[in-house]
Parts: sequence; structure tokens; C-alpha cells
Amino acid sequence: MTKRLIALLLAAVALFTLTACNTKNKEAEDTILVVGVDATFEEKWNPFLVESAYDHQVVDQIFTSICSINDKNELEDFGGSIKTEEKDDGTVLYTITLKKNMKFTTGDPVTIDDYIYFLYVCADPSNTGPLQMLSSDIEGVKEYYYDDPNYSTTIAGFETEAGEKYSTETISFEDFLTYAKGTNLDGWWDGDVEYFSEYIAGEGEPYATELGEIDASNADAVLELTTKIEYDLYRDAYDTETWFLEKLKADYAFGNLDDGITVPTITGITRVDDYTCTIKYTKIDIYASRGLTTKNGFGNLVPKSYYGDYQKGDVSKILANMNPVGSGPYIWQGFADNIATCTANNDFFLGAPRTGTVRWQYIPQSDILSSLASGTIDIANPTGNKENVTTLDGMTNVRYDLLDNAGYGYLAMNTERVPLSVRKGVWSLMNRQPSVEGYYGTKIAHVIERPMTTVVAEYPADAKPYYEYSRDKALEFFTEAGYTNQGGKLVDNSGKQLVLNCYIGGSGKGEHPAYAMLVQAATDMEALGAELQIQDVDFNVLQGAMNDGTADMWIMAWGSVYDCDKTSQFHSTGGQNRYRYKDAKMDEYLETIVQTIDLKERKDLVAEMLDYAMDQCIEFPLYQRKNILSYNKDNLDMETIPTATAFYDYTAEIWNVKSLVPVGG
Repeated sequence: MTKRLIALLLAAVALFTLTACNTKNKEAEDTILVVGVDATFEEKWNPFLVESAYDHQVVDQIFTSICSINDKNELEDFGGSIKTEEKDDGTVLYTITLKKNMKFTTGDPVTIDDYIYFLYVCADPSNTGPLQMLSSDIEGVKEYYYDDPNYSTTIAGFETEAGEKYSTETISFEDFLTYAKGTNLDGWWDGDVEYFSEYIAGEGEPYATELGEIDASNADAVLELTTKIEYDLYRDAYDTETWFLEKLKADYAFGNLDDGITVPTITGITRVDDYTCTIKYTKIDIYASRGLTTKNGFGNLVPKSYYGDYQKGDVSKILANMNPVGSGPYIWQGFADNIATCTANNDFFLGAPRTGTVRWQYIPQSDILSSLASGTIDIANPTGNKENVTTLDGMTNVRYDLLDNAGYGYLAMNTERVPLSVRKGVWSLMNRQPSVEGYYGTKIAHVIERPMTTVVAEYPADAKPYYEYSRDKALEFFTEAGYTNQGGKLVDNSGKQLVLNCYIGGSGKGEHPAYAMLVQAATDMEALGAELQIQDVDFNVLQGAMNDGTADMWIMAWGSVYDCDKTSQFHSTGGQNRYRYKDAKMDEYLETIVQTIDLKERKDLVAEMLDYAMDQCIEFPLYQRKNILSYNKDNLDMETIPTATAFYDYTAEIWNVKSLVPVGG
């Protein structure tokens, strides 16, 4: 099961729920609803790839899920249902049943084959989307992924080989060069031969002399010499062992397909009839029901007839399809000029939507309130800060709600690029409270002490600060990492200064609750002789640096978090583990938590896991905030806006929201 990666200001997940106010409309009215979105879209209009919550606001209205989450954070039937049966041998059998007579907008009926199709694409070794099934406990999924019924022995051998041959203590230069070329030196190398020539010369002899002996305009030659420096002096900063292990696994999986398919099916997935299947888990997973049925997991109903057949090991054509088709309340019309447009699906199984056209339009945060007041947009999530609340209080035609956000803000670390002691030193320079309160005030947000939203029951409410703000303590950690002050600069034993970057989505203006914290940290780093480079950029630039590994640190927020399961983020095989963090102890924590039914026992385990996460410096918790949901009362029938909670808002039943604005009006 995964949680969706979002930027700072998103409110709640777009999950559909049947409510009492739904009516069986025969045809949608010729009206238009405009939702203001305050960050650029990632433009992944694909149910297998969609990840940014800005994209999700759109894509989630195109598809139907089997179950949904209600306003009390409970699982409810929607396009189908799920039944759980625990077996005496410790396995668990889930029965998925779809509603009959649903159909896709292509006219094809929705059947269980479409659901099974979605599961198989997610389980394919070539799937690069965030929904990774390899870490699940579905019987036979690993055998299917590796195309080998006896995969476990081979994988164990790879783990031994990686440790013995590819650790930074044992790796050869030739293998390190392979790693450097395969990762662009962990995202550092960008082909700028002039920059890297200066870097090589700055490292002194014998490298400066060797630079004069190569063609410095040849990128391959400059990369190889740069790699030699990193191998000789800095290879401990790279995680070569994990990279080669994952490469061995991937090569193994695809290599097994070269001579044909040995494992054609996932044994734990069984088709019963046109509307029913069973899924067998090898052990208890308390979140499996949600993971299998909601849009936060594998619950989307995706038309196999439209997305097409594929050969196992190559789902590239499916992932490349950016024209989504489903059976949800709205039909995709296209994206242009930063506007995504959908029109009503009059054949939606709960009845035609009340509003005929919905547009999601990018509006800079600085223009959100004025756009609401003028009626340019009808619904939006203004930044939850004290200034906006004051402004909204003075707007007579705008209503707003404050509600706890099912998520939290955090500072993330690229654990491959930044050694542990350095991470601890940096965290000791993050003075959160003045930054958060200066931006939000005291009513909209508060500092939290562990990387988990406080809306879930397992959050350790009595947690104390793990790292106190202290320049002296930071210096102790940097010293522990091998840095000393030489000539006013904090350098390692080769004379290389400590320089880190941090990406933050302040749109170049510092408009972010963590920005003042970073400025203070940069000042402290400078005083210690180090450098923190603040990259204040648009969200899509931040996400790109996070995904390609060039960011040492980044500020983000999770949203749509309804449980304590951190598997997707912290597990070695997690689909959203952008921290590049691999740790057997953490994996064991996560695997145990999702099997622990007793709430008190699970709370204790979660507290231990979060303490360990803090010790490992994966995610530094910043704040828990409230969302502002705002509506133009003149443009909407406010009786059709549902009461919002941390788990539920208008997006959960957008087909019931009635606009009063005619198309073209």
C-alpha cells in the first residue's frame, strides 16, 4: 500500500464515497466548476504512474475504486466490496466482489478481469510507477516478479555477493566506474566538463597533472578521472553495495524472461467469476484491505480493453498512455495552458454528476484569494497561514473551513549522498518553531516530533524532541564525521569542504513555512565553515531533483495519510523511498507493524520504529497543519458541499457538487 506524494498545500485525497445526498441524475447540467490548483501539474495522467496530488485531483475522478474512505476514516463499499477470512495456517484470504452493471466510458463492462489486470501490471518487473507490489505479502508475487519459483536462494546469493564484492571497502575501480556511469555519480555528474575540470584541478596532485594528460573536452574522459578521485578519496559517501544489489536483482528478473516465461501467474490471485476474485496473503497485514481496494493502493478499476495487452517484462506502452479512461464520474478531455478539463460521465453507476464540466486550473498561490473573490475559481486550498485567515474573514462571498490535514511537513535526506553523522549535524541546526510559527501563527500549525501525522491513533503524542537546535552539537556530529576547521572552512581529511543543498518549493520567493528555518541553518553552517545551498524552486523542479537523486535534502509534505504504515517510504523496497534508505532493522519493524492487530502493542512498535527513523535521519518532522478549504458561495449550491473532516472533503463526492455557473457564463 502506498501513500501519495504531495506538495505542501494539498488538502485531502480524492476518494469517492456514496453518501445520502447522492441523487440519480439522468444527465449532468450544462454548468462548469473550476478548482484552483496552486502548483504546476506533473502531467502524469496515468493510473499506474500518477503520484503528485495535483495530478491525483484530476485522475481520481476518472476512475472508480472498489472501496472508499468515509469521513470517520472507515473503509466502505463503493464500486465493490472486500471480505476477509483468516485461515488456521496463518494465511489470509480476501474476496473481492464488484458491483454488476458498471461500465467504462468506452462502453465496455467493468469486470474482475480489469481489476486483476491492474494488479498484474503493478507486479510486473518493468513497472516503474509508485505502486510496487513486490513488497506485499500476496502469495506468489515474488516468484512472478523474478520469474523463478526458487528465487529466494538466488536473491540470498546476490545479497552475499553485493556485500563481498561491491561494498565501498571491497569494490574495484572498474566496478566503481560502472556504478558512476550507471548513476551519473549518484546524480552529481551532469556532463559539464568545465565545472568538473575545475573540480579535478582543485583536488591537487596527482589529479591536476592527469587532467593535463587527457582531452578535457571529452566528457567520458573527464567523468573517468572524476570517478578516480571519488574512488580514491570519497567512495565511502556512495552506496555502491545497494546499487549493485538492485542491479543484480533487476538483471536476474529480466534475464529469466529471455528464455520464455517460467512463472506466468501469481498463485495468490484467483479469478472466481466475472465479478469476483480471491487474493491470498501469506500472513496478516492489517492494511491489506485498504491496500487492495482504495485509490491509495491497488483499488482502481482500469479497462484492460483500453490500456491493452502486454508481454510480461514490458509494460512501457501502458505507462506511456497519458489519456486516461475509466468508469468514474468524469471523462478526460485534455490538458492545455495549465488547465485539466473533464466532462460528466452520464453513465456513472451512481448517476450523472450534477455539474457538466470540471476544470482544474493552475493559479499561483499569490492569486488564489483574489481569484476566489472574483469568481474566476470556485474552490481552492489557500495556504493555511494567519494572513489568509484574516483576509478570508473579510470576504463576504467566500466561505472557508479549517480542518486537520491528514499529513505533515518534513525535511527529507538523501541517505546515499549524506553520511549519517552529517545528517545528524544538519538536523541539529534546524530551528523549527520560530519558522513554523512565523509563517502559520499558533492556530494553523504546530511543530511535531516524529515523522507521522497526528491524526492517526498510533502517533506517539508524548514524544520529545530527538535533536535539539544547537550549533555546538552540530559541530560535534560534523567532527564525528571526520570534518575539521582549516582556514575557516569545515573540510574532510582530503580538504574538501562540507557543502550540501536543500530544495524547497517557495517559488523563488521564500513563501514556505520552513524557509526561515533553512536560512537560519545556512547562517549556522557558514559560521561553522560549511555551506548549505538553498534551492528555492517550483514544485516540479523540486520533485525532479528528489527523483533523480541530485537533491541532498528537500522539504515536502505527505497528505492523504490514514494509517501508520510507513512501508512505502521507509522499507528497502518501498515504492516511494526517495531517501534511498536500505536497512534490515527498519524493514523488520515495518513488516511487524502491519501484522500487529492489538492497538496498544502496535502503538509501542510504531513509537520504537519512529525513534529509530529519527536516529537514522530519514525524515525530519516539521509541522502538523490545518487545511483551508474555501468556496465561492455565489457560484456554488452550498447545500451540496459535504462537511469536511481530516479524511473527507468535496473531492470525495465531487459529482454531487452543484455549480451555478453555466458553461460560457
